[in-house]
Amino acid sequence: MMLLANQLWRTAAMTLCVLSIAGEAAAQICIEADVRFAGVHPSQLTVQSMQNEAATIWRHYGVQIQWPSSLGDVQCPSVIGSFDVLVENRPSSGRHTSAAPVLGRTRLVPARIERVGIYVDYDETQALIESVGQSQLLTLAGHPDLGPVDIGRALGRVLAHEIGHVVLGASGHQPFGLMRRSFAPNDLVTSLRWAYTLSRQEVERLGLRERELREYGTPASPAR
Repeated sequence: MMLLANQLWRTAAMTLCVLSIAGEAAAQICIEADVRFAGVHPSQLTVQSMQNEAATIWRHYGVQIQWPSSLGDVQCPSVIGSFDVLVENRPSSGRHTSAAPVLGRTRLVPARIERVGIYVDYDETQALIESVGQSQLLTLAGHPDLGPVDIGRALGRVLAHEIGHVVLGASGHQPFGLMRRSFAPNDLVTSLRWAYTLSRQEVERLGLRERELREYGTPASPAR
């Protein structure tokens, strides 16, 4: 019981710290992310979960993600960056042989962000979170079996990381948080987001990056 209380206290303290840092974010950035799928198209629940997760992670830091393909999505008054996101889902046996699978990738853009390509591997992400046992999943996500929302949440975290490389203008990785080098399966399936945050230095960089991007003008919106 004492151990559980200590864990709850640390989680609460970390949450308060994250909220404090987020509250100091000066950035007011709106980006557009046009998502398409190759191979097996996921369920609508998975797509909505992915978009919600990526958007929620970045909203804390003054970054709004606009989804052109989502009807009824709130439109930003101005967009200063756009992404073309490809989520590939081509299940095949024998693919998952790497000790550190590549869940996503993008290219760093130092100046104007316009139609930047992001790749997310649905199959690799799903395979990774399927390594979490039922008892762990029950504790982390509140149910013993993976569902479309869980897969979407994991994909959204991968997408948020890749967006971070470009929005922050940083090719490297951090020891902790959203921009760390790799994600553990448990971190991808948990309903908590404490492992997907920015450091104070990254928040400060985000404010500088906003000014840099605005100096290069607003890119044209992707074709609908």
